[in-house]
Amino acid sequence: MELARCTTASRPVRQHWLVDGQLLLAEVAPLNAGHVLVIPDLHILAAALLTPDARTRFDRICRAVGLRLTEYFGRDSYLTFEHGTGRTGASLPRRVKCAPTEHAHVHVLPNSVGPGVLDLLDQYTKSDGYIGSLFDPADWTGRRAALEAQASSYHSFTVGTREGERGILFRPPAGALPSQYFRRFLARCARGASVEFSVRSDWRDEVVFADGAVLHDIAVTAMFLEAGEWQAIPDRNRTNTLTPTRWHD
Repeated sequence: MELARCTTASRPVRQHWLVDGQLLLAEVAPLNAGHVLVIPDLHILAAALLTPDARTRFDRICRAVGLRLTEYFGRDSYLTFEHGTGRTGASLPRRVKCAPTEHAHVHVLPNSVGPGVLDLLDQYTKSDGYIGSLFDPADWTGRRAALEAQASSYHSFTVGTREGERGILFRPPAGALPSQYFRRFLARCARGASVEFSVRSDWRDEVVFADGAVLHDIAVTAMFLEAGEWQAIPDRNRTNTLTPTRWHD
């Protein structure tokens, strides 16, 4: 693969896979190997805006990817997070996404933090003055209600195993959590205050594409997608390569 062969500081190409109408893409600034984006083909700003049938298919793909990640990378669970909005970032009190990637996408990655990740997130957010509530990820009611509120955004973080999923939902009254908030939390848990923390929590091209460890994890993620056993999901198709975008949340 072009991406797997890229070992220089030049920008790697990004292959993507279309699975049951959803785009699977190796995250350009992975928090760890196996960091995948799942992107609906409908141009919307939040997964909660999908129709019920489309949302069921989207959920199924996210969960299939997550469970496959736990097996492939030898973890006991997977994580997902999304920053969803009902309006463009320019019209919100605080930006939810960075333009021009104002398109719904869910991050799915192996859980490298451990079984206490939700408790750690609760402590982390409360220290910053943000209060989340436990929610059932299969129930989209709270997320849809958040999009109808004045602030018009939600921020979901979930942990998944074969037994099911659980998570924390944030609906900040100011409109949004700070940019890359969940990324910074996960990078802090895994890497402390090291130099690698700033690389992993910051997706800027000039930072991540000059880091050999990051390029390695992108390649490993692409190889995971290439080897994925998606036969149970219809319409598996690997597309042509993509070049990475500069602005990416």
